[in-house]
Amino acid sequence: MAEPSITDWISSIGTLIGIPTAAWGIIKLFRKNKEQERKLNSLESLATAQNEVVLKMGEQIEELSRQTSEFQYQTELMKEANEITRLSLEIQNKNYLKSAETEAQKLELQKIERLSAIKPHFTFSGGSSNPSGFTVRLLNKGNTAKEISLKLIGNEFISFRQIDPTKEFDKNEKLEINGNANPEKTYFNSNQVPFELELTFSDIDGNKYQQILSRKQNSYKVSNPELTDEKK
Repeated sequence: MAEPSITDWISSIGTLIGIPTAAWGIIKLFRKNKEQERKLNSLESLATAQNEVVLKMGEQIEELSRQTSEFQYQTELMKEANEITRLSLEIQNKNYLKSAETEAQKLELQKIERLSAIKPHFTFSGGSSNPSGFTVRLLNKGNTAKEISLKLIGNEFISFRQIDPTKEFDKNEKLEINGNANPEKTYFNSNQVPFELELTFSDIDGNKYQQILSRKQNSYKVSNPELTDEKK
């Protein structure tokens, strides 16, 4: 068997020297892989945590959306309930006002009917005169007249006798007004003197009225009764 040459020894020694280097390279590669693994694990953990955060945020957003939808629903229900309440109150108010208006109209109608039924109404029923005096007759076509009073309007051309205020004039009863010209105030005699008298009286409920009696150029005119004071 041949003795190993110096070259072989050198080759062998080189081989032996290269083994630790290769081993160290393997160890370094292993360490590098472990580091990469740790980084990968960290990234995976971070990704997992981020996914959990995203999922939680998604759940929160979904819950917020649910709550928002529920709030909108409740708001719509409240809006509809408010509208129903508003319309109901409006209808009730209209019915009340209509009822109150109807009652007021009924009362007004009753009042008018009552006044019409009891109102006295004097009409001209003739007259006579001579130079010394005149007489005007009025016929009560309405109901009973009480508390009759006469008042001269606008001049003092005549004088007249007041009516007994305690006397009542029933329907179809005649009222006579007697007077004469005032020679100190006018050159007209009693046949010619113009005048205007205010006739006031009350009905059986105490409502007060007035009528105007006037004479001009032997023509007589009596106005319709005017309510001047309504008894409450």
